[in-house]
Amino acid sequence: MRGNGEGVKMQAMLRAFHPFAVPADADKIVLSGEESFHLAKVLRGTEGEAVSAFDGRGNVWEGKIVGGTAKALEISIAARRTVAAPQCRISLAQALPKGSLMDDIVRQATEIGAARIFPLLSSRCEVRLDDARAEKKSERWNAIATESCKQCGNALLPEIFPVMKFRDFCEKFAPATMRNTLGIVASLEAGTRNCGDIAADADPTTSEILWLVGPEGDFSPEEYSLARAAGFVPARLGQNILRSVTAAIYTLAVADQMRQNLQQRNAIISKK
Repeated sequence: MRGNGEGVKMQAMLRAFHPFAVPADADKIVLSGEESFHLAKVLRGTEGEAVSAFDGRGNVWEGKIVGGTAKALEISIAARRTVAAPQCRISLAQALPKGSLMDDIVRQATEIGAARIFPLLSSRCEVRLDDARAEKKSERWNAIATESCKQCGNALLPEIFPVMKFRDFCEKFAPATMRNTLGIVASLEAGTRNCGDIAADADPTTSEILWLVGPEGDFSPEEYSLARAAGFVPARLGQNILRSVTAAIYTLAVADQMRQNLQQRNAIISKK
């Protein structure tokens, strides 16, 4: 229970993932077996409790538990709304860190509001994945992103791309070939720019801020060269050398602030 500042206590609403089409005239939805079990057995949701169901594409249905079983809970629909995607999306291309650190990056990137996540294999990655392991990792990251959305209330599930090689990513998603995309690479090389200066020079109509972050061993000189050729602007992240997880969250927070500033500038220009 949390107070709202006026002495009134409000109960936190339960959240459920419902990635299925719902007719416009529907008065209730039936959750999947997995979501029903989680809501009924793990969260101990009971009849009459408020629930917010979302499909990850911006559609949200709010209501309460009205019946069903732990295999098929029924949720009434009292209200429905659509959450629009931001005009400028945030994307993260992350060279895979060791161990399970990518799980943390996906979780926190979802909380901050990343729209796209690109897991990359670079030359200095300690992680080595065959196709089967890469597919299992992708399944896990999508599940983590879904749980993160439920936890933080984000109605927009990020698109998590299959693991790809660094060179393939630079060729396919080069900012230089993508309209209104600001590509920035977190760099330890000499000649990097300040994030604030990069933001100040950015086009107000920018539709995507795409950050490229290396692994613990950093990108190789050849990879930095590829990134620059693809249109990524090198940027320094503060005065200290950051761990890959810290760098990822740093860049996403900076990108979110950049996005807000660009939207304000764009709004001012539109009024003129």
